Amino acid sequence: MKIKRFKRLCLELLQHLLAAGIMMTVASLLLNSYIAVDSIDGPKVYRIFPIDTGLEFEESEIYQDLFRNAVSDITQLVALKGQLETDGVLNPSKKIDVTEYASEIGEDSGCALTAVYTLDDIVKWGKSGVEYTDRFMSMTEFVNYFGYCIYPENFKLDEYDQLCFDDFYHVGEEAEDGGDESPEPETGEDMPAALSGKTMEEIAALSEKLEESTQEQLEDMVFSHIMSENLDGINLSREDDGSLTVYIPMLNCRYATVDGERQLTAYAQNWIDYIKLQENVVAAIDSLTVNYQRYQICNEAYKGTNSNVKYMVRMMTDKGMCTYTNVPNLAGLEDNEVTESFNEYRRYLIYYPDSLVFMGNTIFSEEEIDEYIGVYSYAYPDTTHIWLGVDSRYAIEGDAFHTANAIYQKIVPNVGRFIMLTMMLALFWLGIGIYLTVTAGTAIGENGEQVQYLNRFDKLWTELLLLLAAGFVYGGLQGYQIIVEIAETAGVVPTRLMGVELTKLYRYGLFAVYGIYVSVCFGIVWHSIVRRMKAGSLLQGSFLHFAYRGIDNAVRFILRHKNSAVSMLLPYNMFLFTNLLGIVTTYKLWDRHMYAFLILAAMVVMDGIIGVFLLRRNAEQAEIVEGIHRIRDGEVEYKVDADSLHGSSKEVAIAVNNIGEGIRKAVKTSMEDERMKTELITNVSHDLKTPLTSIISYVDLLKRLRIQEEPAKGYINILDSKAQRLKQLTDDLVEASRISSGSIVLEKEKLNLTELLNQGIGEFSEKMEECRLQVVFDQADAPAYIYADSRRMWRVLENLFNNICKYALEGTRVYIDMAMEKGRIEVSVKNISRQQMSVRPEELAERFIRGDSSRTTEGSGLGLSIAKSLVQVHGGDFEILMDGDLFKVRLAFPEYDENAASD
Repeated sequence: MKIKRFKRLCLELLQHLLAAGIMMTVASLLLNSYIAVDSIDGPKVYRIFPIDTGLEFEESEIYQDLFRNAVSDITQLVALKGQLETDGVLNPSKKIDVTEYASEIGEDSGCALTAVYTLDDIVKWGKSGVEYTDRFMSMTEFVNYFGYCIYPENFKLDEYDQLCFDDFYHVGEEAEDGGDESPEPETGEDMPAALSGKTMEEIAALSEKLEESTQEQLEDMVFSHIMSENLDGINLSREDDGSLTVYIPMLNCRYATVDGERQLTAYAQNWIDYIKLQENVVAAIDSLTVNYQRYQICNEAYKGTNSNVKYMVRMMTDKGMCTYTNVPNLAGLEDNEVTESFNEYRRYLIYYPDSLVFMGNTIFSEEEIDEYIGVYSYAYPDTTHIWLGVDSRYAIEGDAFHTANAIYQKIVPNVGRFIMLTMMLALFWLGIGIYLTVTAGTAIGENGEQVQYLNRFDKLWTELLLLLAAGFVYGGLQGYQIIVEIAETAGVVPTRLMGVELTKLYRYGLFAVYGIYVSVCFGIVWHSIVRRMKAGSLLQGSFLHFAYRGIDNAVRFILRHKNSAVSMLLPYNMFLFTNLLGIVTTYKLWDRHMYAFLILAAMVVMDGIIGVFLLRRNAEQAEIVEGIHRIRDGEVEYKVDADSLHGSSKEVAIAVNNIGEGIRKAVKTSMEDERMKTELITNVSHDLKTPLTSIISYVDLLKRLRIQEEPAKGYINILDSKAQRLKQLTDDLVEASRISSGSIVLEKEKLNLTELLNQGIGEFSEKMEECRLQVVFDQADAPAYIYADSRRMWRVLENLFNNICKYALEGTRVYIDMAMEKGRIEVSVKNISRQQMSVRPEELAERFIRGDSSRTTEGSGLGLSIAKSLVQVHGGDFEILMDGDLFKVRLAFPEYDENAASD
C-alpha cells in the first residue's frame, strides 16, 4: 500500500500557512480600520466597516455621530454659559442662590430656606472637597438644638385624638427650670398661635394633653416627625445605659455666604430645614464644580479658531436678548441673515422652537434636538433660536472632524483590497481542504487499486475524538475572545495579555497563531471523521457501539448457554440477594444486639460454606486442566480420577478421559496405517525391482547387438530411458519408505561440507553448462565441518542440483552461500524458476509434489521430500522460501563438535 504522506504533509502545511495569511489580512482590516479622535468625553474610536467604503465621509455613521456629539456638547455649553457667564464673559463673582440653582437642576429637596455664595467660592469649595463633622448628642439635645420646641402650637391631635407633633411653628428658649414641665402658653395677639392656625381653645386642649405626657414622650414625637421627612444622614444608637444617642453629619462651611455667615445653622430653626438646605448647598457645589470644568473644556474646544463646528444660539430672557456664538461677526445680524450664512455650510442644522422651524441636511431629527434641549430646559426658553453647521473644508486642523476626515480618506480605499486578498486566500484554503478531504484515507494498493486505510489516531473511540473536538472548540472560543479584545481595544488602550503589553507586531502574530490553531484543529478532527466514514468505522469505532456489541454478545452467550446461565447466575443472584437482605436486616435490628449478631454469624457461615465450595470447584478444574495438558503433551494413556470429582467437574473429567481414549485409538490407527502404507510401498518396490532388473538386462543385451535399423533402434532407446526412470522412481520410493519408517542407518563421520559442495558443483558442471547455468560459490575455500553420513548428504546435494537443472531458468546464475554462526552452519541455494510457481513453499517438500504442475518434465516429486527428511534425520533444518520467481533452499546443520561426536 502506497500512501502519499509527504505530499499531504506539504499541502497541510501550505493550508495552515494560508490560514495564518487569512487571519493576518483580517488583522490588517481590524487593527487599521478605525478612527481615533479626541472628544470632550475623552478619546473615541470608530470602526470602518466594508459597507462604509462606498460612502463619503459626510454620509458615514462616523460623521453623523461626530455631528450628534457636537450638538450635545454645544447644547450643554450654552446652558453652562448661562450659569457661569455675565455678558458673555466668565464671572467668578456671580452670586449663586443654592436653593434656586438646585431647583433648576432638579436636585431641590423642597427647602424653604436658601443661602447665596459667589461662583468662585463654590468652585474652589468643590475642588477642595466637601467635608462633614459628625455630631453626637442626646435625644434632648438633638430635639432642642435650634431652640426649645415643646410648645402646644407645635402639636396637634390625629384622627384617633392622639397627641402628635405638627411642625416647628414656635421655637424659643428652653424652660427656665429645665425640668419636664411644659411651660404655660403665651397670650396676646402676637403669639405664634396664628402661625399654626389653631384657636385658643385648641391650644388650651393641647396644653392639657402635653401635661399628660412626659418630656421623653414629647421628644420622641418631635424626633419621629423629623425622621418622617426621610432625611439622609441621621442615625440613632442605644448606649449601654439605655440612653439614645443621635449621630448627624454637619457640613463644614469652608466659605462664608455673601451675607458673611459661615454656618448654615444661622439660616435654619429646625433640623428639617437645616438638612434640606445643607443638601442644596452640596448639590450646588458638586454640580457647579463639574459644570465649571466642563465649561472650560467645551469653551476651549468650540472656539471659532479651534473647531470646524460653527454655532450660534440666540434667546430672549428676563435679562434681555442673549446671544452665544463662536462666530463673532454673526452676533449682530438678524435671524434671517444668520440663516442664510449657515445655509452655505455643507452640513447644517437650524431650529426655531417658538415657530416650529427645523431645517437641515443631516440625519439629525427635531425630536433628538428637543431631547438634548430638554435636559437643560431651565436654560432654553421657547424663544431660543439655534444655528449649527460644519465647515466641510476642514480648514482648522486638530479638531475631531478634521482628524476623522483625514484618516477616513486614507483607510477607505484600501479596505476593498484587503477584502479581496482575504477572499482569495480563503478560496485557496478551501480548495486545498477539499482535495485533502477527497484523498483522506485513500492509498494505492499493490495492484494499483484504491484502498482505504486508518492511522493509529483513527482507531481511538469516536467519543474521544468528539471530546478532543470539544477541547479544540473551547480553546478556539478562548482565542476568539482574545482576538476580539485585541480588535476592540485597537487605538483605544494598549492591549495586554497576561500582564504583558502587546506591540502591533505581537498582535499580528497572535492573529496568525490563532489562524494556524483553527486550521490545524479543524484538519485533525475533520480528516479523522472523513477517514472513519470512508472505512465505515465512524459508528463501529465508538464506545457506544463497543458497549452495545458487548451487551449483545453477552445476551447471545447467555441464550446459547441457557443451562449454564440458570445453574450459575441464579445461585449467584440468590447469594447476592441473601447477603443484601442480611445487611439490611442487621441494620434494622442493630439495637437488638442478639438478633443482629445471630444474623451476622449466619451470613459468615453461609459465605464460608460457599467459599469452600468455590475452592473445591476451582481445585477440581485445575486437576482437569492438568490432565488435558498431559494428554496434549502425548500421555494419551493418562486418565483423570473422575470418581473423586463432583457435579459438572465430574462430567467434564469423564469427557476428557473419553477424548484421551479417542486420541489413543486414532494414534494407534494412524500408526498402523502408516506402517501398512510403508510396507506396501516397500513390497511393491521390491516386487517391481525383479522384473525391472530383467527388463534393464534385456535392454542392455539388445543395445549390445548394435541394431541400426529404424524404428527398432529408437524403440530400444525409449525402453532404456523409461526403464532407468522407473528404476530411479523405485529407488526413491524405497529410500522414502525407509526414512519414514525409521529403518535407515546413518554412518556419521566428520564431514567437510564445503568440500562436498565443491564436489557436487564439479559433478554437475557439465549438466549445468548444458542448461546454461552459472554457479556462484564465494566460500569455496572455507572449511565447514559437520557430523553427518557423507553418502546421505551427497544424496541431499544430488537431489538439490537435479532440481535446479530441471526447473531453473536458462542463462541465469545459481548462488550458493554458506555462513557459520552460533554453532550452526547454514547453506542457502538460490536460483530463478523457469516457470511461475503455483504452489506454496511448504507444499514443495511433500511427497509427489512437483513444481511443474503439467508434469511434463522428468522427476518423481520425491527429491525435495527425501532431501528434507535426510536433513532432519541429521538434526538439521530444511526450509524452502520463494519471493516471486526467486527459489531459495536453506539448509542448517549443527557445527561439528568432537565431544558430541564421541558421545
